Amino acid sequence: MITRESAPPRPRLPESHYVDNRIYTDPVIFEEERRRIFARVWNFVCLEAEVPSPGDFRTTSVAGAPLIIVRGRDGDARAFYNVCRHRSMQVAREEAGNCSAFRCLYHLWTYDLDGRLIGVTLPEGYEGTGFRKEDFGLVEVRCETIGGMVFVCLSRETEPLRDYLGPDMVRHIMETVGSAELDVFHFHKQIVKANWKLFVDNNDEPYHNFLHVFNRNNARSSSGTAYRNGHNFGRSSTPVNYTKFRLDDRAAHLFPGAAADGIWHMIIFPDVLLITRGTVLRIDRMMPLAPGRTCVEWRGVGLKADTPEIRALRVRHHNQVWGPMGAQPAGRRHRRRGAVGADARGGGAPQHLRPRGFPRRP
Repeated sequence: MITRESAPPRPRLPESHYVDNRIYTDPVIFEEERRRIFARVWNFVCLEAEVPSPGDFRTTSVAGAPLIIVRGRDGDARAFYNVCRHRSMQVAREEAGNCSAFRCLYHLWTYDLDGRLIGVTLPEGYEGTGFRKEDFGLVEVRCETIGGMVFVCLSRETEPLRDYLGPDMVRHIMETVGSAELDVFHFHKQIVKANWKLFVDNNDEPYHNFLHVFNRNNARSSSGTAYRNGHNFGRSSTPVNYTKFRLDDRAAHLFPGAAADGIWHMIIFPDVLLITRGTVLRIDRMMPLAPGRTCVEWRGVGLKADTPEIRALRVRHHNQVWGPMGAQPAGRRHRRRGAVGADARGGGAPQHLRPRGFPRRP
């Protein structure tokens, strides 16, 4: 095993041109990333369409903290730590569902959709102790929405969501996903044996396009701009020739902001990719679990106003390229790259070249 003392000498390059591979494998760095990045920034957790009605909820995690996202009776989406205030059990144990209240299975403490504690077992046992139910509601987490997307932030000090995104990214969001009501028609997730940054690196740089026969024969150039806080937005500068591969063209029923047979892509720091292929949107979200383990969520997204015929078209277009039998299945692509970050703990050179990304805008 290569240690810090026995590692090969650093490349004779500026430090901005390479990175130490231990950023993908070191558990101390991983915990720092959780604490200093994921626990401080705004994290995408789901679409509003996934919790459309009062009582609809989803459970997830951010920076290792379990969360509940729930639609209240007033129509607002809220987020809470999924932790009972009695003995710290998880209150909601399903991945998604609908309920009128949350009841912890351990001692049956019950919370309403606003997080208020509304029921405890044997309340007479607390008489004379100063215990008040209003002091023991679920702990709320900051939750804001934009363009049909739900974001949470664990930090009370971080700027509001729209300020975190910046005016240019807000404009891109509102001109695309924010211009129509969205609807999720496909969701799956998988634990990938790779560091979360490898997946983001792959989505952020365009070089990997040349690994795919489909991509290197289509839309071989793209343009984009990087913004503050690590976000970026770009478009393919050449149309995609789907019919060359006997696939449907993407000229009708375009997704908002998309051009005929075109692509737009958006990365919201630190871990979210949105990408369209003319008629359909894909959203990738990464949840770091360990230095070499990442839970990746994939969503296929259409529009709420779709007719059955248009929805079937979007599903077909999604599956032609992104489905398990499509032209470039995402899971296989990233499992292959995962070996670099997950299994090379000192098994190779400790540095690699850093690819150049989009031009940065201040």
